[in-house]
Amino acid sequence: MGRMSPSLEDYLEAVFRVADEGGARTTDVAAHLRVSKASVNQAVGLLTERGLVQQERYGPIYLTSDGKIEARAIYHRHQTIKRFLVSVLGVDEGTAEEDACNVEHVISKETMTRLLQFMERELGK
Repeated sequence: MGRMSPSLEDYLEAVFRVADEGGARTTDVAAHLRVSKASVNQAVGLLTERGLVQQERYGPIYLTSDGKIEARAIYHRHQTIKRFLVSVLGVDEGTAEEDACNVEHVISKETMTRLLQFMERELGK
């Protein structure tokens, strides 16, 4: 199916962030991303096709095992980039959050690997 769009990555990460043992509610994902429930439903359909989430009609959204792996990777990239921006560059939290959200979708594997190595070496894990 190829690479996921930045938008779909955001939806998957949002499900990961707002879910608990009972899954994620469409309303919570919509609030987290500041989008409509209809947008969440559309994205969930696409994520379901990719085998990353499951949802019974009108029920909570659950990450599949592949979805958890993918969502964790996206979340980890986001947190690492944000931490770098705040801790190393001194960027304020709000700006760092916004920038991390944008950069996490376009950063190459090589750059991300080197960023992780730098962060571990300079700041410890």
